[in-house]
Amino acid sequence: MGTISSKLQWEDVPAAAAAAKEDLPRLRTSYNNQDVLLELARVLEQLCASFPTEAKTEFRKPLVWTSTLAPAAFASHATSSHWVVAGNTDPTLTRGPMEMPSRDALDLDRPPASADRGHKTTVASTALRPDGQPQFFMEQTSTPAGETGVFSARASTFDCLNRVLMVADEHKLRELQHIVETNRDPCMNILGISGGDGRGLIEAFEMFVNEQDPKKREHYSRLYKLMLALNKFELQLTQSALQSLHKDIVLDVAKVSEELEMLRAFCGREDRYALAGINWESDYTFMNGVKSPPWRQVHGEICYLSVQCRDHEELIVTASKRGYFINKGYTADDKGNEQLNYEQVSEVYPTLVDLLKTVSPHFASHIDRQEYLYHRDAMHASSAEKQPIQGDDGDQGDRTDDMAAQNKDRRNEKEMAKRNAQSKKKAKNQAKTQHSVEPSLKWRALGLTAEDSKSPGKSRMKKGSAEKKNRGNSSKKRLYKSASFDEEDFEDSDSEVSSEEEQQEKRQDNSELPAEYYQIQKLVKYLRSGNQTATIIAICSLRDFDLANEFNQTAIRDVGGLETLVNLLDTDDPKCKIGALKILKEVSENVQIRSAIADLDGMQPLVELLRDSDEELKCLAAETIAHCAKNARNRRSVRRYGGIRKLVRLLKAKPGSPEERVAISGALALATCSKSSKNKEAIQAAGSIPLLANLLESQNEKLLIPVVGILQECASDEHYRLAIRSSGMIKFLVENLSSKNEELQTHCASAIFKCAEEDETRVLVRQYNGLTPLVSLLDNVANKDLLVAATGAVWKCARNLENVAALNKLNTIKKLVGLMENQPEDVLVNVVGALAEGRQGIRESGGITPLVNLLTGTNQALLVNVTTAVGASALDADSMAVIDRLDGVRLLWSLLKSPNPMVQASAAWAISPCIEHAKEAGEMVRSFVGGLELIVSLLKSENTEVLASVCAALANIAKDEENLAVITDHGVVPMLGKLTNTRNDKLRKHLAEAIARCCHWGNNRVAFGSASAVAPLVKYLKSPDEEVHRSTARALHQLSMDPDNCITMHEHGVVQLLLGMVGSSDAALQEAAAGTIGNIRRLALASEKANLS
Repeated sequence: MGTISSKLQWEDVPAAAAAAKEDLPRLRTSYNNQDVLLELARVLEQLCASFPTEAKTEFRKPLVWTSTLAPAAFASHATSSHWVVAGNTDPTLTRGPMEMPSRDALDLDRPPASADRGHKTTVASTALRPDGQPQFFMEQTSTPAGETGVFSARASTFDCLNRVLMVADEHKLRELQHIVETNRDPCMNILGISGGDGRGLIEAFEMFVNEQDPKKREHYSRLYKLMLALNKFELQLTQSALQSLHKDIVLDVAKVSEELEMLRAFCGREDRYALAGINWESDYTFMNGVKSPPWRQVHGEICYLSVQCRDHEELIVTASKRGYFINKGYTADDKGNEQLNYEQVSEVYPTLVDLLKTVSPHFASHIDRQEYLYHRDAMHASSAEKQPIQGDDGDQGDRTDDMAAQNKDRRNEKEMAKRNAQSKKKAKNQAKTQHSVEPSLKWRALGLTAEDSKSPGKSRMKKGSAEKKNRGNSSKKRLYKSASFDEEDFEDSDSEVSSEEEQQEKRQDNSELPAEYYQIQKLVKYLRSGNQTATIIAICSLRDFDLANEFNQTAIRDVGGLETLVNLLDTDDPKCKIGALKILKEVSENVQIRSAIADLDGMQPLVELLRDSDEELKCLAAETIAHCAKNARNRRSVRRYGGIRKLVRLLKAKPGSPEERVAISGALALATCSKSSKNKEAIQAAGSIPLLANLLESQNEKLLIPVVGILQECASDEHYRLAIRSSGMIKFLVENLSSKNEELQTHCASAIFKCAEEDETRVLVRQYNGLTPLVSLLDNVANKDLLVAATGAVWKCARNLENVAALNKLNTIKKLVGLMENQPEDVLVNVVGALAEGRQGIRESGGITPLVNLLTGTNQALLVNVTTAVGASALDADSMAVIDRLDGVRLLWSLLKSPNPMVQASAAWAISPCIEHAKEAGEMVRSFVGGLELIVSLLKSENTEVLASVCAALANIAKDEENLAVITDHGVVPMLGKLTNTRNDKLRKHLAEAIARCCHWGNNRVAFGSASAVAPLVKYLKSPDEEVHRSTARALHQLSMDPDNCITMHEHGVVQLLLGMVGSSDAALQEAAAGTIGNIRRLALASEKANLS
């Protein structure tokens, strides 16, 4: 229990008061304490569930506290059989929900009253201790003036204590707070030893071993097992505390949201509430999750809160990374417009509670008497956050602080909605109106459905419904299963940026609902009648409505029609199943309907229908799955229930045969399911490749579109690309590029885009004459999806040199340059990537200027391609002149500051040819303020590609003597020396070249030797890469001009390695190798001559 106690925040008690025991220490009111109390409640529940025997072990001394629970709560609770209530059980004895007991009421040293129990209210547990006393006993104490209903309670076991907290229900946290405040060291009560020094387990074990009395020894044994169980939870809490320790350093949005939600529970109109109100000053949230404007974020500010105190005017509080402070609020400018003045006017406080205590006396006097709100859903969500959620796909959910804040906000909204729903339902029952009330869409927002208010009718329908007799239990199981923690229902999807569950549902006011809304509700009632004829008539009548209309779709959902339709799928009547499927197929086009079907676990009956002998049933089931599988949870359910294999079997149809309709339905469902990476693996494992290849021979575009859609989704996987290429599907994809159907053209181009990652596919596209139709698709600028796919396919195909020549003949560069303006970023990424591969003709087509303009963008993938294209263009002297005139090199240099290593590396690679081909390159580089220092600092990067590109750039920079002197002053020599132990040949090549260039200044040769860079360079000569040999020989040649370096080279066997390279056909390598050997030989002769003399 020490971990939880150490995490609690206590109020400061004056030393004099503590010595005199005038006042018990109190817990501070903070969101941290609220979370700790929730943690403690969770631990107690898990202890009683996992270790029931140990939880019933009697403490050596009962835990005693002052309770505010009413005896009536014990008598009316579901566990009333465990309690014996005597005396007055008037519920008014208890205190109001937001009040805390006075400090004078906590008289714990008073012995239990025995003589005068006759006229006092008492509660005792039916479970007894060995001495015959109840394990739990609560009696009314003498009440101070102004107080009502204070009880003294004591519990002797954790099991009994947990039952008491179950009775407390929503007041559980208040009761726990009393227990914690009164029992600062619970180990003293449990074992009679202190647990504060960390020796609790050792002392408990010693007590058990040293005890001679068998009865006491048995009791100590049970207590020791209890301590071991508690220690297990202690370790879990310690691990959780360590994992979240780094989050407590600075304030963030998540912490502000937590404290805001806690204080919202303390707001109300009555004086007993601490605040009148508190809310965000602005509901707008920026992309980084922060609510403060960007120009204030640079000052560390996070958000602003509007606080209404009872004894103070409205405050605007700034939450910054340093803490909370009050700003000047809204003030009028010269024109009379009110604007927020961000200037600080108070001290900075670590918590919002601390700040408000200093400003508002009313808040300071009432905050410690407020009660934390407790909800079971919130506690389980809190416990789930302590552990990483892992679904059956094996994907662990990584959550950022911003997402955690959003999840907490979402939970709190659900809790508030639940409480509002309960209060409204209670008010409705009290009204007892005779007329029927039509349901409103707002009921669902508050957690109510039409079924909640019509339970008697529902029970009658259940008795007469044959289909619900078979499906009732299974539908309940689905509801319970889908009500589990939300994050478990999500999976990673390659084709989705965000899950559709996150979309906000549009609420309509009841007065705006059309008449059809209520007519549909009546028809849904007939669906539940249990009469087969009435059910079929109701289905037919429902189909007469426009089911594509959102009002009609939500009407079916709001009255429980979806559950009924899903239940009908289990009936034996094919007409009912077909009718239900036709309705579900149409309404599942709605995002919210798909989510509701996922809540009902509707994929299970749909998957079962795929085995039906009726072709119409199979087709409708597959088409409904195709719509529902746009939801991530439904996609997962299809795979779990074996639906992927069943859908693949539907593809076993001969093109042109009557069975083609079934294949179309199966392909539509698989195309939607293939958006999940796990489903892609399942589709391939089910043997889909030969079946898809067979269906590509069809002339039916309705079949080809979903089939190619499956291929283009799955082509992101390497194994699929190999299977597509080896089964001859590339030819069919190329042929269908000339189709008149733009959707089919889009899928084919997208499939080629993904498959052309391998050079074999690029060659096949050219051989099947696919380049010409791809280039012709670039003219279709109206269809953006088609344009993205076509430009992507051209880009990947342009990575083959022979394809580049063919594309140049088709005037592709000019078309691509024309697409560089007024196009979405997805198109620009592909267009610029293709230009980077094509290179020739960019300047003639006027492409340099738009390329340089794109260097100021923020899209990371686009910046990588743009810098590559600019670097490729810089190889041409005329193009380089245009780049220099447009200040393109400066823009490239600024991208070295990017946090993305891919952008850094791409920019550095582009800088190398720019320096090499620019006029007066040395002067240009020196004109960049801080530029040389920046590029040298990138040698500290851990990314190999960044290091290689920077070394290549430094090799060109070092050609200018003044620049070489500057980078030497910035410490380039020791930084290059530290990189020489690399085994990456790409980095070795450019690193050796940079070292060779840097040797031309001052004592750099000696400095490289002192940095231990010579010996590792000798090993480079053993690399199989000829270019590494050439650059290494140059570096060794320059380093060998220092005698000490020659000795180091000779000791590491460089002569034998270089002798073989002297005869190389590469003149540069031959010359450098011979020069190095010559320097070593001359040093040896000089040494020998010196010895002889």
